[in-house]
Amino acid sequence: MPLWIAATWGLIGSCVAEALNLYGMMRPTTESKGRWQWPWRTRADLPIVIFAVILRALAGTGLAAAAGAGGVATTEFATFIFGVTAPLVIAKMFDQIRVLDQSSDEQRRTGGGGRDGNV
Repeated sequence: MPLWIAATWGLIGSCVAEALNLYGMMRPTTESKGRWQWPWRTRADLPIVIFAVILRALAGTGLAAAAGAGGVATTEFATFIFGVTAPLVIAKMFDQIRVLDQSSDEQRRTGGGGRDGNV
């Protein structure tokens, strides 16, 4: 299979995964009182959300193209699946990274402790 076809199917798969991810982030919750909401809190967050979506879509495209070029994925469906799974795996990996809020950083600077009073 030509590289551009594998990359195209990978991009389509990545876009499907990102659309499902955004849908999951936007759907109504009890916190939003049943209203649909955008996956960013303020307009200042919008560029980083778009940047992250583009990066994950490109990662899926690259993985599918590499799998197609290397002969691992020999059909269009296989490259589509590589495109779908790459953004999902990347998103799950980043979900495992612990994000500290500012109050935790301030406690660390001022010598405040954690749960047991030690840093």
